[in-house]
Amino acid sequence: MDNTSSTGSEDMFGYREIHGYISSIVCSIGVMLNIVNYLAWTRQSASVSDTLLASLGVTDGLALLSYLIFNVYFYHVSGPYVSVYHSEAGMKMVIICFHAYIIFHMLSNFLTVALAVIRYFHVCRRCAKTEICKMKITRFIMVSGVISVLLATLPFYFYYEVYDLADQSTNKTGFWIRKSNFADNHVHEYQVPILWVYGVVFKILPCALMIALSGYMVKSIREAKRKKDQMTTSSDISTTKKSSVEYNKTTLMLIIIVMIYVLSEIPIAISAFISGLQRAESHFFYFLLFSSVGEVMDLITILNATSNFFIYFTMCKKYRQNIKLLFQL
Repeated sequence: MDNTSSTGSEDMFGYREIHGYISSIVCSIGVMLNIVNYLAWTRQSASVSDTLLASLGVTDGLALLSYLIFNVYFYHVSGPYVSVYHSEAGMKMVIICFHAYIIFHMLSNFLTVALAVIRYFHVCRRCAKTEICKMKITRFIMVSGVISVLLATLPFYFYYEVYDLADQSTNKTGFWIRKSNFADNHVHEYQVPILWVYGVVFKILPCALMIALSGYMVKSIREAKRKKDQMTTSSDISTTKKSSVEYNKTTLMLIIIVMIYVLSEIPIAISAFISGLQRAESHFFYFLLFSSVGEVMDLITILNATSNFFIYFTMCKKYRQNIKLLFQL
């Protein structure tokens, strides 16, 4: 497929007609729930994990807001087809929202990885709070995450451009999106490497790391439970079990967040990786923007960004207490 002549109507099974409505509802709910997440995790004096969870609420909320703005214009104000008139400003907004979504989504990925690493050291290495749970460590994670993501996403800015349909000698009017001349002229130097970076560095490696860390944490929890069962006397069983259950619930909650992240990222990671293996001109990002399969992948990702509230509420006693204080229930 040549993206300069694409109709932008790759609707394989009719999902496109309802995607705009479904994703608008999910994004709207997700933005509100992530605001609640931020307020709840910052309600009391916070540990490093609490601060990262609050920050995750911010980045997930901004990612959903970016997608919501794109969605409202592309599916409700105009239409997801080249046959529908699009202004130059409208299509530039689509590209801006696309880049903003990538930035905030990658920041969320970075924070999720950071949460898994910190919990791993806390559970498996038994690092004392005085060593790891300090605000200067939190600030370092935040600053390094923002700088790393901004630098890592810089190459994406040169991938697409807005062009006038009238320049293509067609009967259509308005504007659409195509690969930039730079991307077209540098297939092996730019397109292929960027797919490898996106698919492997941003997706596959973090997924593999978090699966490994989660496995170690589960193993550590089981070993700790076995040792406590052997060493605990009957007089202090009740107190020990209460603290152990809450501690393990928090760890399990983070593991579930990590696993949902992994499951939502794997389809995109595999698609980008396979596109990179082809070592030819790629339409991967265009595919993500303008196809039904890409829209299903988007829906999975925004559902992931919305789901954390329900995980926190069902599995974290501290979160429920903060919610009660927040809403004075």
